[in-house]
Amino acid sequence: MNDEETRGRGRPRLETTMSPEWYKIIIDAGKKGKHITQFLIELGISWEGHHSLLKRNNKYNEAVDEYLKLCENYWYEMAHKSMDETGGNGFNSRLWSLVMRNKFSTRWSEQSRVDVTTQGNPITNDGPIQIEIIKKQIENDGEN
Repeated sequence: MNDEETRGRGRPRLETTMSPEWYKIIIDAGKKGKHITQFLIELGISWEGHHSLLKRNNKYNEAVDEYLKLCENYWYEMAHKSMDETGGNGFNSRLWSLVMRNKFSTRWSEQSRVDVTTQGNPITNDGPIQIEIIKKQIENDGEN
């Protein structure tokens, strides 16, 4: 059996079942700040199919990268516009922060990371490590 005969069997590749406008649909979703699931549903793609396409289809991968860039810009511009127009009055900065941290976690984070080294050298397992915890005492005005 040759390749052409075996390809006719089984489920067709997602690339052949998606709308011919799939690239535009993904880009438009990014421009509108939509969640990724919205274009997956519109294209009829599961999460598993999405991950498979990212691995094997360069054009799809390119579209998703552009989607992410456009989507992040949409949400950033939303905050920027609110600051310009109203000084941020009425803008839900907590929700915006959650969206940015969750949707774009590789670039947006409120997490602090501490890199512990000794004089520029990494800590090794050569012996015990002594840690001194220093607490700052807060004194109330006039109270003991």
